[in-house]
Amino acid sequence: MARSIAPFKINDDEPKTPLSVSPYNSRFFQQELNAFDVAKNYQYTAFRPGYPLQSSELDEIQERHHYNHSAFGYMVNGWSAFAGDPFSGSGDEDTNLRYAGPAWDGATPIMPYNQGTYIELSSGDDPVITLDAFPSALAQIPDLVQITDNGTTLTITLNEGLYYSSVKTGSQVDNNFKYFIYYNVLTAGTNTITLNKLEAGKTYVGFSMGQSYIVPSTYSQEDQFSDASLNDNSSGFTNDVAAGAARVKIFFQRVVTSGDLAGGGVPVPDNTISKVLYVDHTNNKIRYMNGVPVVVSDSLGATQFGTFSE
Repeated sequence: MARSIAPFKINDDEPKTPLSVSPYNSRFFQQELNAFDVAKNYQYTAFRPGYPLQSSELDEIQERHHYNHSAFGYMVNGWSAFAGDPFSGSGDEDTNLRYAGPAWDGATPIMPYNQGTYIELSSGDDPVITLDAFPSALAQIPDLVQITDNGTTLTITLNEGLYYSSVKTGSQVDNNFKYFIYYNVLTAGTNTITLNKLEAGKTYVGFSMGQSYIVPSTYSQEDQFSDASLNDNSSGFTNDVAAGAARVKIFFQRVVTSGDLAGGGVPVPDNTISKVLYVDHTNNKIRYMNGVPVVVSDSLGATQFGTFSE
């Protein structure tokens, strides 16, 4: 099944991306924008002494730069309408709160809401936004955050797609750099948790993360730390005996929480979570880390902004 690469789109003909065609042979399309394969989440091209530099590696760096630059623009556009004073229907209108922008110290979904919620916010006599305010490409992004109020528990699902994230592993690789990371759900159920509601306190929900170095290899010897497609491709095919640069892969592993998991399970320390949202048990609210309310559905499908039943 194809995965969504929205807000980007790839046509069926060449060029897939400007530098993907011969003789330029950038691998970026195959690494990150091939809807029929998982995103590799390579963030750096790591040149090594003693190995020749490939022109295709330089072309890959250029395309990655423009991909990240474009994604950042889409994210800012999608979130900016909600920065500042709480919007009508948010539940915070009578407070002194102000919502912050995206790119907090955690994982920011490229969009806060799906197309249906944007349409709802743009309708009625007192609309919050106008649909003309954000690019149509954003409307193609699937719902990245889904929350269901089950009565005594909350089920939280973080779906496949783009998030802008700090590195949070609880180790020495955490350096406050930020990256666009595509969350691949490789094992069913690892993107969903169910939390018990508590009387007080806050629970954080987000991703566990990893970082690894990926080196070129032959197809017969490929493992989780190697990739045969990184060998020289200047002749229009991959040469197994002509290794090039390594890559630094930064990725999400699964959805984790600091809270009380229904049915058992082990919470993780705060400093190892790339946080997407928090549950405020004291005030029965669910918010992104910048304060913007998250849409909550009940078991019948009715929705509300950022609140749940006691």
